Amino acid sequence: MVSAPASTANLGAGFDAVGLAFELRMTARVRTLAPGQSAEWSYSGTHAPTHDGLRGCIERGIERIAPGAAALAIELDNAIPLGAGLGSSAAAYALGVAIGARLLDRPPADDLLALAVAQLEGHPDNALAAWYGGAVVASLDGDRLTSLRFAPPPVHAVFVVPELSLPTDEARAMLPARYTRADAVFNVQRAALLGAALASGRIEVLREAVRDRLHQPYRAAAVAGLTEILELDDPALVAVALSGAGPSVLALARAEPDRIGGLIAAVFARNGVQSSVLTPRLASAGVSVTEVGAYRAS
Repeated sequence: MVSAPASTANLGAGFDAVGLAFELRMTARVRTLAPGQSAEWSYSGTHAPTHDGLRGCIERGIERIAPGAAALAIELDNAIPLGAGLGSSAAAYALGVAIGARLLDRPPADDLLALAVAQLEGHPDNALAAWYGGAVVASLDGDRLTSLRFAPPPVHAVFVVPELSLPTDEARAMLPARYTRADAVFNVQRAALLGAALASGRIEVLREAVRDRLHQPYRAAAVAGLTEILELDDPALVAVALSGAGPSVLALARAEPDRIGGLIAAVFARNGVQSSVLTPRLASAGVSVTEVGAYRAS
């Protein structure tokens, strides 16, 4: 059995560079089939796929590591909301790469497996959060992947998932081709502060560190109420940001996560959007493999 956690990317200023993992998991039970048999797939869970998109991600991950591998029977159980900015595709790629590694007598080194997940996902934030768990700061340039992993910050996580559709490709298309120097400097300052805050556990600076001018202002038009949500103030609120490309919102809280989720949901409701609140634990572990041997990425 192989599992990978949900993740959030960006954390505001950490655009395409910073990720956190959460204990909502995608799990695959895997059996090798006899030669000549065709692959078998089944889907279940609170967010069972309704099409084969996740299957395609997992298969590409397997093929990347173990090309020409024997056919498999895979039972996929998914607790990660789909199309909501919670890293479902990153979890699927991580599953595929981990499964592929288990099919080899001599799997590649962990850093090469992590690189494969990041390249398949297209950017390293969600990918490495799913692979390693915890908090991850990373850069990817072709075959050059550099990352640091930290323990998750001592906070409560709140996801508010609106009933909106915002495909990642559309969210990317909303971003400008160029930025002003002032906006670039603004984000560089806060991205540096964000990495330092995660490394040191200084959660009191996270509110300033997640402020962003590169993507959230441009996506606000597609996420009703987002501008107001990003300006919420409450003694229990540590930070609030769009989760990945959206449309979900992530809040980090000192206490009372359900109440903080209710505040955000109320803003969505005032803007005519229904939403649901999730309060998963932050995940210290990334991809895990059990019942089939000792391999584990952590």
